[in-house]
Amino acid sequence: MKKLKKIIRENPDFLRAGIIGIIAFTGAFCLYISDNSGSVMTNENAQKILKRGQRGEDSTQRMKVRIGDSEEQELDIPVAGKEYSESEVQQVFEQAAEDIEELILGENDSLDEVRYDLNLITEIPESGLMVAWEIEPYEVMDITGKLQKEALTTKGTQVKLTAALSYGTQKAVHEFYARVFPPPLSQEEQLMEELQKEIAQSDQQTRTDSYLVLPQKLEGEEVQWEYGTNTRAFAILVLGMGAAVMILVSGRQRKKEKAEREARQMRLDYPQIINKFNLYVRAGMTIRQAWFRIVQDYEKNQKGKPGRKAYEEMAGTMHQIQGGVPEGECYESYGARCGIAVYRKFGLMLAQNLRKGPKGLTDFLEREAQEAFEERKNLARKLGEEAETKLMIPLFLMLIIVFAIVIVPAFFSIQI
Repeated sequence: MKKLKKIIRENPDFLRAGIIGIIAFTGAFCLYISDNSGSVMTNENAQKILKRGQRGEDSTQRMKVRIGDSEEQELDIPVAGKEYSESEVQQVFEQAAEDIEELILGENDSLDEVRYDLNLITEIPESGLMVAWEIEPYEVMDITGKLQKEALTTKGTQVKLTAALSYGTQKAVHEFYARVFPPPLSQEEQLMEELQKEIAQSDQQTRTDSYLVLPQKLEGEEVQWEYGTNTRAFAILVLGMGAAVMILVSGRQRKKEKAEREARQMRLDYPQIINKFNLYVRAGMTIRQAWFRIVQDYEKNQKGKPGRKAYEEMAGTMHQIQGGVPEGECYESYGARCGIAVYRKFGLMLAQNLRKGPKGLTDFLEREAQEAFEERKNLARKLGEEAETKLMIPLFLMLIIVFAIVIVPAFFSIQI
């Protein structure tokens, strides 16, 4: 018990969760007992009955049934809502005709002065009666009761409303009238409406002049005029900021694409560099001589052509060595500048061989040449797959164009 109290003190959420669980269990248990403990109701003749809902309220009652000595089974029984008798229907129609004029008022006080939308209901509440509407003239109000403000006049417009009541196959019609006016205006809205009328009148009177005279006074009050705020400057600002963002994004994207192109090119150049280096070292050249020879061959053959980063970095390393920087440090720096794992390994291996001697260098170069060749084949295969994928886009576009050329004329011919 002490251990339990300690756990609750340290984790108060356990207590809250436990309380909620107990309340949920108790509530569910009580509801289950309430729903399933009652006996089936009976009428005055001791017959088992199911109570019907209100009109239009159909329901389904799940019952347990046993016939004779057979096993108990469950059965879903549909129970339709209570319906009117013949005499009751006429009374309901008469009552609905009296009530409907009040039910549709909405925010209006009476149908003699309608200034807000009417609520043309489609069903009489708690009666099961359906309502369909006809409006005449329909220019001032639609069948939902919404006023068409542009068609209203201050004198008011008389509108005939016809409510077609129905209950099953039985129908009744109730006709009545409403007088519709424009919605009430606030004092400011009235002033603006008067001002619009003054401006329209001035426009008619000064059509032959080169300018329109604006009203100077309205209902004894002076009217002050200023040009409205022009927001073209904000458009230029938005366009400029958008262009600046696009330039930044596109610049970063170009740098990213350039870095990817350089990395791909360096991976393609690596097998060639290793093979040349292996060949020169096996021919008896030192690491420095082989390095310088590769750079010299590159500079000789590359005149007037775009540079290749792996070779350009080798040329920079050669100039560092010629400038007196320690050779091993230059090779390690070369691998770091290239930023690709195989180049870092290559530079580190050359630096280690300078410190420990050339033993094992040729074996390393041989293995590296084989691995680089396999990597180049894999890279070439990947580039080929990417090229195939890119070629699919124009092929799909051509297919869409072909479909359009074939289908569009056929479609128009069918329409004709």
